[in-house]
Amino acid sequence: MSCVAILSEFASHPQAISFTVAEGSKNWVCTVVYANPQMDLRQQVWAHLWELGGRVTLPWLVLGDFNEILLSTECRGGRFSMARASQFLEVLNECNLLDMGAKGLRFTWYRNQRGVVLAKRLDRAVCNVAWQAMFPEAYVENLCRVYSDHYPLLLRREGSREKSQDRPFRFQAAWATHRDFEQIVREAWCRSTPTLANGL
Repeated sequence: MSCVAILSEFASHPQAISFTVAEGSKNWVCTVVYANPQMDLRQQVWAHLWELGGRVTLPWLVLGDFNEILLSTECRGGRFSMARASQFLEVLNECNLLDMGAKGLRFTWYRNQRGVVLAKRLDRAVCNVAWQAMFPEAYVENLCRVYSDHYPLLLRREGSREKSQDRPFRFQAAWATHRDFEQIVREAWCRSTPTLANGL
């Protein structure tokens, strides 16, 4: 049985819109981004996300076209800017957002410039730990494009139907930065469960 989601605007910006999703007992914030292709104007959306990071107290999902990459492996052709990637990473870290990764195609944007193919992973979904805990099976697929030079993202919250019930435990390094990390692990370890993963 599916629930009806109620959306209400949380914040808006020329390069992003955020809304609160109320879906049964689950409440979370979704921000959809279209970062400006011009680097100097893109700074404005980084500042907006930074400000939002200080206000959002619910589980938070941010997705869309960031017009930036994090790693040199996320591009083919063209130049990789470590300074710009570091700035993008700093914004994600300050907002406590984790990259969700993606299945399917490696790049989400392609362009043929004078016979040279440029490809980058400009589009992605990131979320905070609370959103990941709310939807632990969620994943992203990079789909095939039709008309645009961008490939669309498909976010699936339920997880893959092919997955078995027994999922491997995955540790997120960001968990270790939580102020109560040691206490939570200690309490989980002391419970009468066979593994730490089950104790959490």
